[in-house]
Amino acid sequence: MVNNLFEQIDLKPFHWIYRRVSEENFQGFYHWHQGCEILFVYRGQGRVIVNQQSYEIKKGMLFFFQPFQLHKVYVDVSPHTPYERSILHFDPLSLGRNLHFFPGLSGLLKQLQNGINEPQAFDLKDAFPYINDICEIFNKSLQTSNWEEDSQLFLMQILSCIRSNIHDVQLNTSSNKEFRSLYYSERIMLWIEEHYKEPFDLGQLSDELHLSKSYVSRIFKRETGSNLTEYITIRRIQQACQLLQMTNNPIEIVSQNVGFESVSYFIQLFKKMIGTTPHQYRLSQQSSTN
Repeated sequence: MVNNLFEQIDLKPFHWIYRRVSEENFQGFYHWHQGCEILFVYRGQGRVIVNQQSYEIKKGMLFFFQPFQLHKVYVDVSPHTPYERSILHFDPLSLGRNLHFFPGLSGLLKQLQNGINEPQAFDLKDAFPYINDICEIFNKSLQTSNWEEDSQLFLMQILSCIRSNIHDVQLNTSSNKEFRSLYYSERIMLWIEEHYKEPFDLGQLSDELHLSKSYVSRIFKRETGSNLTEYITIRRIQQACQLLQMTNNPIEIVSQNVGFESVSYFIQLFKKMIGTTPHQYRLSQQSSTN
């Protein structure tokens, strides 16, 4: 299991990582952040797992992750196939505070940030030179006194690229358009989304997908880089975090509502994965909102 699934990043109003390169030992894991995240890929091979869907990682892909949205970057890296990306974690209230002057972009940010079943991945390979340039310019601007203005401009430029991609997709959409088949891992994650609050039954899962038990486990590992038990546990812990923040239900009830039969095991596992007990986590979240 992985510790600290919830990455507490000091946004104020953003956190910028420019052209980070991984050539070995890339430890991708399921996690979520308290703010929005934009990920732009320069080089890489793998998949992004988010919202029970799997997207290919390749040059020019841009991903938008909503606050507290469970996701994983699964990359096959080597000196011959490095993974290079720029990442922006940001507080949408801080970085988007002047977007009301641009209602189209403001509406798009709210849609991406809060919408249900919104696009998460955008193939911007045609705009790669432009995005490459604005990322470089933005990175240089952080050394100047105009970084606050430039950060808002950078966000607007990225949103404009996303909007153009969405517009192009809509223009190419027709009633006869064929959609790709779901990966097996996507079908498995959709099933888990409906059943993670129940005791896990691999037999029921394999029967409903018309696959063998061994193949279900093997294909999920191959396509996501993690095993079924890890994913189900993380999904339950994520839901527990939400319940601890949004309700006053006793810890025992929270434990039951996310599929744990033993509250002591839930507390032990929660502390191992989040770094604090459920009670301490609830108190810390309450104090941060006061």
